[in-house]
Amino acid sequence: MSIENCYSPLPEMGILAVSGKDAAKLLQGQTTCDILGLPPGQTTLGALCTPKGRAIAVFRVLRAEEKIYLLLPTELLETVQTRLGRYVLRDDVKIEDETWNWTSFGLFGEKSKEALQILGLPLLTQDNEAEGQDSFYTRFYAIRIPDANTPRTLVLVDAAKSAGMCRFLDGHGLGRCESSRWFLEDIRAGLPSITLATAEEFVPQMLNLDLVGGISFNKGCYTGQEIIARTHYLGSPKRRMVRLAGDGGPVPQAGDSLLTEDPGGQSAGRVVSSAPVEEGGFELLAVLNVGLLEDPEATFKTTGGVGLALAKLPYPLPVGVAE
Repeated sequence: MSIENCYSPLPEMGILAVSGKDAAKLLQGQTTCDILGLPPGQTTLGALCTPKGRAIAVFRVLRAEEKIYLLLPTELLETVQTRLGRYVLRDDVKIEDETWNWTSFGLFGEKSKEALQILGLPLLTQDNEAEGQDSFYTRFYAIRIPDANTPRTLVLVDAAKSAGMCRFLDGHGLGRCESSRWFLEDIRAGLPSITLATAEEFVPQMLNLDLVGGISFNKGCYTGQEIIARTHYLGSPKRRMVRLAGDGGPVPQAGDSLLTEDPGGQSAGRVVSSAPVEEGGFELLAVLNVGLLEDPEATFKTTGGVGLALAKLPYPLPVGVAE
């Protein structure tokens, strides 16, 4: 399924800015991704974890000239800011919520690429590629986000210019759509998100972060690294994130339980994220027991009885023998 040319403001996205000469070093020791090794013009997913290797939050890292931005759900901003603040000590690091300073947009379709080029940005051709400029818009960043259907770009605009950005996009053939469309495409791309309901529930591999470049296994130590490395080198996770599709409603929410379709309805796993489908029904990402995934025709259900079928992810899912 393709998505027509459209754009959506993303008020659910928060922006945490980490600055100071020790900012990268602090994040290197607290996150699963390789901050110091992130090349210019690239972004990456990553996670902040507990000492037991459970993901507190999943975020996207954007390195600007003077700051490192963490893009994550607004409901987790305070949690992440407080947790990182514990490790600052005497380091030259400032951690600030800059959500108010920006407006986030999700852009879909071929016309969005043309619109960005009119604004002076080069064509983004690779997943996770980022560009920024300081001309017509005082501060402006564009990130090519992985997709399963059609090109899409995450754009950060100076909040003072957001109304002008909407007018510009309207005038270049992009209609406005709901933010749920963006999150549906995240689901189809197999990109995980953590909320307050699921914080500290999953080891990053359960969320497939190792399959989408969100974990570095050679960067050195960080909080939770021992558990995450042990899962990688000495076994395989007992649970993995899968994509499921259902008809009807209501749409299950993050943290909801899922059951097997057999008469007993045994516990199967938990919902990570969900979004409605315009044609009806919904899709979701859920962490399920690996043993239940050996049958490609396996079906599941919500606690409300809505049937769910496995749907494809855009990357191979290793569902070998659990540890």
